[in-house]
Amino acid sequence: VDMAGGANPHAGVDMNNPHGAGADVSQLGLPPPDPDRPIDPSHHVNGVLKVHPKAKDRVKPGAAVFLIVKRADASGQPTGTPLAVEKLTWDKDGQPFELSEQQAMIAGTQLTGDVVVIAHYDQDGDAISKQPGDVMGQVKVKVPADGVNLFLDDVLQ
Repeated sequence: VDMAGGANPHAGVDMNNPHGAGADVSQLGLPPPDPDRPIDPSHHVNGVLKVHPKAKDRVKPGAAVFLIVKRADASGQPTGTPLAVEKLTWDKDGQPFELSEQQAMIAGTQLTGDVVVIAHYDQDGDAISKQPGDVMGQVKVKVPADGVNLFLDDVLQ
């Protein structure tokens, strides 16, 4: 950026809101997040995280497991940005989990409708990276969902 001669170093970006207006969720058929809305305890997914036999030798206690909730598209696959996230430390097969609006990525986001819950057993503890030996799993559910069995069953190569 040329800082000489009175040029605008912000390239025309409104510095009162440098992130822009954000996504128009109304076009997605979603209510806009309302950070002042009370958390609805009925908007939750809970269950048990299990290891499929084909991944048993890959999953060791003490590693991070990231749980991510995304909207389900028409084919049942995860789409868009995460609605809610949680980081667990893997303890044992049959580890309980619960995700609710309490873990929303953006305060006030409603956890409703058809969603996909993704589990990522992550050897290096970095939620962004995926490396050989990490183990993934996912399940589509309708919120609220109780007693969900989520299997770590896809070993990354």
